[in-house]
Amino acid sequence: MGPLKIWIGQNMLKAVQMAVEEINAQGGVLGHPIELVTYDDENKPEKGTSGYAYLVEQGCKVIFGPFGSHVALALLDHIAVHKVLTISYGAVSDEIDKRVAADPKYKYWFRGYVNATSQAAATWDIIAYYCRKFGLKKVAWFYEDLPWTIPHAQYGQKRAPKEGIEIVYVHPFPPDVKSFVEGFAKAKEAGAQLIILQASLTEDPIFTRDYVAQKVGLPVLGGTTLAMMGNYWNVTAGGCQGFIMIAWGYPTDITPKTMAFYRKFVEKYGEEPFFTAWYVYDDIYMWKAAVEKAGTFDSDALIPVLEEIEYTGVCGVYKFTESHTVLVGPDYIYPLFFQWRDGKRTVVWPLKLVKPGTTILVPKLKDGEVVFEEVPWP
Repeated sequence: MGPLKIWIGQNMLKAVQMAVEEINAQGGVLGHPIELVTYDDENKPEKGTSGYAYLVEQGCKVIFGPFGSHVALALLDHIAVHKVLTISYGAVSDEIDKRVAADPKYKYWFRGYVNATSQAAATWDIIAYYCRKFGLKKVAWFYEDLPWTIPHAQYGQKRAPKEGIEIVYVHPFPPDVKSFVEGFAKAKEAGAQLIILQASLTEDPIFTRDYVAQKVGLPVLGGTTLAMMGNYWNVTAGGCQGFIMIAWGYPTDITPKTMAFYRKFVEKYGEEPFFTAWYVYDDIYMWKAAVEKAGTFDSDALIPVLEEIEYTGVCGVYKFTESHTVLVGPDYIYPLFFQWRDGKRTVVWPLKLVKPGTTILVPKLKDGEVVFEEVPWP
């Protein structure tokens, strides 16, 4: 279940279908073929609750989803009543973790992805390293004014002083933002040396348009949904030159399984797997591994198996915390960061995946024009 009619949901569903086809071709799970039942919750809580009831009525042994945190929060009590194992590939709200850790009735919930605070911690790992490398002390934070960014704000305010970094300007913006001109001007007036960007919708073309037009000349580091797409360079008309952006799933040798999945997906569908597609694919195979170890589809029997599992998928190694979210770290599930450069992407983080001889572009202002200096990395 999830927002299956929008492009993110459609891409994710393709990964689900591919996993199901592969598993069934191998004989299914415990000798049973997987039957796929879907429900489009439109990313709405009321649709999510009715959809969950429908999937339970259909006799589903496991439910993958939902995507939205607001949908998940509305579902938790329903999950506790129906006691059907539910594995989300999104829904990053820390509030979910608090409830799961505090009350055993929510034990049927697992997140085969990370929570918001873990996202923030991983992002600040590279921010801190980048600032140390280039001697930067002052940053501006541009963020989408939606609930998911709150844990990022709280974490950043605590982490920044520990790293000797000052957040000199913050710029919350609505999803329907029309201009960043004033924000860029104020960031530069405040003495910012780096811009941190966080967005989940479609603000990127406006951000890059104004970034180029205003000749901002400051490095941009962060994460947006659109930036994870392979066609982001075209979407921004090349305005993302030099941007260092997050990727949760990327075509490089994260594990021995990564590139095989990527190549097959692209060959089968003619497009790249995007964001949640990587994780839901892993989540299905992880569930399969748990079922085969437990020897049953029973949710109560699977919970302790999942709590102890260490499963290597296409995105890394999955291990659950006490709040049933995956552990984040360089040896487990961890984001990559890449730099957009002349229409191509270069991995710059984590350092263990950076290829020897890698360089990055650092923007600077020279005689009123933005120029890019090529420097060795790391």
